[in-house]
Amino acid sequence: MKHLHPSILYLSLVILLFSSNYTLSQSPPDSTNFGSPLDISLYVAGNFGEVRSNHFHTGIDFKTQGVEGKKIYAIEDGYVSRISYSHYGYGKALYINHPSGYTSVYAHLSNFNTTIDKAVRNHQYSNQKETFNLYLDSTVLLVKKGEIIGLSGNSGGSYAPHLHFEIRETKSEHPMNPLLFGYQITDSKKPLINNLKIYPLDKFSLVDGQQKAQIIPVKKNKNGKYFIGKTIKAYGNIGCALHSTDRLNARNICGLYSLNLSVNDTHLFGHKMDKLDFSTSRYVNHHVDYPRHKLYNNSFHKSFLNGNNKLEIYTQINKGYTHIENDSSYKFSYLAKDFAGNTSKLSYHIKGDSTGYAKAIANKTTCDNYFSYNTANLMEQNGFTALLTPNTIYEDLCVTYSVNTSNNYLSDIHSFGTKLAGIQKTYKLIITPTKPIDSTLHDKLLIVSINNKGSITDCGGEYQLGTVTTRVKQFGKFAITMDTTKPVLVLLSDTSKLNPKSTLVFKIGDNLSGIESYSANLNGKWILTEYKRKKARWYVSLSEMEELTSGKQILEVEVIDEKGNVNLQRFDLEIN
Repeated sequence: MKHLHPSILYLSLVILLFSSNYTLSQSPPDSTNFGSPLDISLYVAGNFGEVRSNHFHTGIDFKTQGVEGKKIYAIEDGYVSRISYSHYGYGKALYINHPSGYTSVYAHLSNFNTTIDKAVRNHQYSNQKETFNLYLDSTVLLVKKGEIIGLSGNSGGSYAPHLHFEIRETKSEHPMNPLLFGYQITDSKKPLINNLKIYPLDKFSLVDGQQKAQIIPVKKNKNGKYFIGKTIKAYGNIGCALHSTDRLNARNICGLYSLNLSVNDTHLFGHKMDKLDFSTSRYVNHHVDYPRHKLYNNSFHKSFLNGNNKLEIYTQINKGYTHIENDSSYKFSYLAKDFAGNTSKLSYHIKGDSTGYAKAIANKTTCDNYFSYNTANLMEQNGFTALLTPNTIYEDLCVTYSVNTSNNYLSDIHSFGTKLAGIQKTYKLIITPTKPIDSTLHDKLLIVSINNKGSITDCGGEYQLGTVTTRVKQFGKFAITMDTTKPVLVLLSDTSKLNPKSTLVFKIGDNLSGIESYSANLNGKWILTEYKRKKARWYVSLSEMEELTSGKQILEVEVIDEKGNVNLQRFDLEIN
């Protein structure tokens, strides 16, 4: 009985040695002795390597008891190498370089300590901008282990108060799993196994008599063991994926530490979350079953490599393919593991069965727009051009295209591909208007993406030689429109009783292209303001003006969107 390709057996020893070296290379030096970034018990809301939208999570999210303002501590001596503040992503964040060769990162903060805040404010006033990215050398801001460096918060892309904490290799900037450095997290729960998916990997392969992937329900008996209540039938080259998650004694759904697949007791494919690379993190879209993740947020971890995937988290032979021969039996076993060592196992059998093979390969389908992932691809029809450089997509695709006229836009609506196909990098999109446009409005033109409900999202764009050009990282429906509407700027505060410490609150926002900049000048001088994007509120504090006297003051506020539309307002204020 033949179970595996000879190449699999031949490479077994090679992959075993590689796996051993891989594990050793991830271990941090014994000299590290990092402290805790918090002085409360460490509970995890999100773990390292967890599957997120378009990326792997590169740190640990520590809960802060549902509130902001918890003290954040430097985990080791070092110096602040970077301070950043954005209304997206990490929000207010600190980066500290340590002599051990690692950098610790503390994100979504609400405030920095007094010394750091002084440096921040100097930078903000020098550049007259609230958001920034400031890089510092080793002589500017030194910190000691256990020093309070800031307070926890909910800034940036955070949706609840917590601390996002990372440890990176300073030289490579590659994030490491913080649990490798001795942080103790209570975890007695085994990983969860939900469903199995089997894929035919070429046009000559079958799963349960069909040439499409099949989801196989996984059951759990009263003893807590996972099983599948049938023998799966397959033929040809097949690959497997497992929908599995972990909870780490918390209600939050987290990711696995490692997952390994063996066939007939021989290791076939595995991945482990010790170290990641920001430059390849988006390949998570091909690591998981992308349509299932997009539609249902399911993390089906694929245990095979096909197409465009440059992640370096795998141990594998024969790319994880198994060749199923007719009338042969194969035992597959998955082992899902968390960092604490809790494991869950699923074993199942696949029997070779070519029934339906002749009928399946006879049903040939045609494709008008076949895109190969490793070559350049061009779509050019009806005033629509899409140019994809090699490795823009993850695997070969049959890309659909259709066009519809519309009175709501300045071009036809072009439907290109499906949003259930992931894209690794941007591609060029060029659309020709179908309606006359005054030359004075060319700088207001942009391309939008239209969802199934008719809502639109700005994709940017510039007018060039009779067309609008942009770069996008998605398939979908696209059309040209313009943005000539100035941003929203509404004063919400009562100005009848003001004092030198009063704060004025504005509602600001934009209907389409988004806010590009905002600024406030008090008596002709720029003052620092605070924009809270998630609340669409802008705070202008009069206390930013030193030695503000009573009497008449002139406040000018301005908001500009990304298409240059300006809302400028002046207020004559009376300070008591």
